[in-house]
Amino acid sequence: MQVLEKDKKYLVQCYTTDEIVFTRGEGVYMYDEGGKAYLDFSGQFSSDSLGHGNKEMIRALSDQLKKIANVTSCFPTEERAALAEKLIAITPDGLDRVMLGVTGSDANEFALKAAKLYQGGGKIISFRRGFHGSTAGSAAATGKSETIQENPSISELLPNGFIHSAPPYCYRCDFGKSVEDCGFQCLKYLEQTILQEGGEKVAALITEPIFAAGGVIVPPPGFLKGVRELCDKYGILLIFDEVVTGLGQTGTMFACEYDNVVPDILVTGKALTSGYVPGSAVMMRAEIGKKLDQVMLHGHTHSCYPLACTAALKNIEIIQRDGLVDNSRDVGAHLHELLKGLKEEFPEIGDVRGRGLLQGFELEDIPGGPDKWTLGQSLYEEMLKNGLVTELESRHNLGNVVVVLHPALIVTNEDVEKAAEIIRKSLMTCRQ
Repeated sequence: MQVLEKDKKYLVQCYTTDEIVFTRGEGVYMYDEGGKAYLDFSGQFSSDSLGHGNKEMIRALSDQLKKIANVTSCFPTEERAALAEKLIAITPDGLDRVMLGVTGSDANEFALKAAKLYQGGGKIISFRRGFHGSTAGSAAATGKSETIQENPSISELLPNGFIHSAPPYCYRCDFGKSVEDCGFQCLKYLEQTILQEGGEKVAALITEPIFAAGGVIVPPPGFLKGVRELCDKYGILLIFDEVVTGLGQTGTMFACEYDNVVPDILVTGKALTSGYVPGSAVMMRAEIGKKLDQVMLHGHTHSCYPLACTAALKNIEIIQRDGLVDNSRDVGAHLHELLKGLKEEFPEIGDVRGRGLLQGFELEDIPGGPDKWTLGQSLYEEMLKNGLVTELESRHNLGNVVVVLHPALIVTNEDVEKAAEIIRKSLMTCRQ
């Protein structure tokens, strides 16, 4: 029985499964069973910061396996202590305690629990179009309607007390405003939401500095500072979900650095270990961490997993040593300009947005052409056929179709130029 047949027969197909079997990877390329090369511009859900087959990472993990791989969080290890120290060093000042986890979902879950415990309860505010995970609390915070929200048979699993406010989506503003005349209407709406929910009865606000799964929504300058000011005004903890945007993906180590805004709690995952081993982390202000000490609040068998700690340490070492944050900023700027050039050529591209190596372009209907939903799916498939792996964020109820590009931090100008040419070629085919 062939791989695809076995996969369809035995695996629960939670995600749409493309009928390509990848057998190996090297750098920013993946190779299928027939040896065909594909540029990986999905970064495997933004996790693969160092690319595929990094020999230095593989050696570090091999050495750790020979030493010790599995120690529960009940016992300290040199690996977890070293990683905690390193994370505090690379995050914004004021975040002085660390909790290690396994996935971005469980890290956000812990952050929400920590906020509620520290605050003595209260509601959680997040934004529509945001995505925070698939566990109960993180899914309830998610404002990008998913199956768990839509299906009444399982939506009862979601906890109460989660409120969604209007997102800073300037291209498709909920209030019909433009950036020039909006006066931060979304911030005014947020304050009204806080007041209507009782002000001091709100424990925390959680947001992504850039809404990745919502379609690479980049808030306008000043928005995050405004959110910070509202949180301070009403005594609300601010949580930044940097599971996608952290570790250099947007051209700074963490995306919040663009706005010089420091949260009370910062969550990261995905690229923390470059995807070689699952791992996540939550950084917080010292007083929040101290209140959590000795409280059996949250944990998993593989939290503080030494192998994950080693992967994260090696990943951060390589990112810093090889200047990959700067590379993300510079090559990402080149990719952004290339996409803007495609926008000038193809009216089907309505908007281009992003920072660093997290970029997206939004598709629109044009007279005489396929509708944007059909175009988005056919474009995704055509790009894959032409050797480019991307992600497609497309949901009718959200009204947008966005192709998301987030390649590894090692990508070069030559790589992004090749990707742009594949996009161009694929658009020419799909518009016919």
